[in-house]
Amino acid sequence: MRSKKLTLISVVLSLIFLISLLMTVNTYVLAQDGTKTTVTAKGKGIWILPGLRKLDPEIFGTPDKPLRLEAVPLENRVVSEDGESFTTTKNPGPFSNNVKEITGKLNIEVWDRTILDNPKSQDIAALTAEFTDPSGKNTYQVKLQKLIPVGPDHQFFGGAGTNIFMHGTTGIGDPQMPNSWSYLTLWGMGNFYRNGKLLDTNRIVHVMVTQRLRDENYKLGFGIAQQDELEIHLIMPNEKVSEGHPVVSPLPTQFKLPNGQSQPFIHVNFYENIEVKGNKFLE
Repeated sequence: MRSKKLTLISVVLSLIFLISLLMTVNTYVLAQDGTKTTVTAKGKGIWILPGLRKLDPEIFGTPDKPLRLEAVPLENRVVSEDGESFTTTKNPGPFSNNVKEITGKLNIEVWDRTILDNPKSQDIAALTAEFTDPSGKNTYQVKLQKLIPVGPDHQFFGGAGTNIFMHGTTGIGDPQMPNSWSYLTLWGMGNFYRNGKLLDTNRIVHVMVTQRLRDENYKLGFGIAQQDELEIHLIMPNEKVSEGHPVVSPLPTQFKLPNGQSQPFIHVNFYENIEVKGNKFLE
């Protein structure tokens, strides 16, 4: 009888071991299936200055039926004279049509190994970017230090994602940007330099490679401007990570605006010599 019990216990333990082994192997296989994507760009780009953003009624609704108040509260919306629609934001932000041409370059390598947010995400990314300010006299550098594997208010897809529908009505990213297909996107923490001097660390960095959203005059509308062209966005908001959480902290750009204040964020786009390798939709 005792021998039968020992045999049964051995069988159960063997099954548990086999299941654990299979789970480990499956996890490993998923981790190794991530495709490497590389992105490079060099040449002309734009620096987006603070300004007002037109509000798409399909995304933000009307004064009678407002939508997405968590993104743009009522107090930050201008209402038309007839009271029937929202026109623009009241406060200037990073999605304006007030832009200046700059030059720069960018290099990205991403291994998208984890599909959804997970504190143990196995996504890997490397990012370096360099660009001038609108005056051309100062150069900024951004170096990614670490991906953020879990988003505070929406999916970060483990830190990096490929081929994702974002912005607009999707609930992923700021709805002030139009619905857009992102061939590559990442969220992370990075170091911020100006003329080779480190200005700050643990800055939030968001990058995405999309179809071209701005037209030939760099105007941002409510949809895709050029289906067959690419646009790379690099955004560093007025937030950084402190004790594991995002906190409001103006980016120390030292770039003076007409009002005498320093621009508290950076949003630059790259347009020239964009090359993407490893994405099946762009081959």
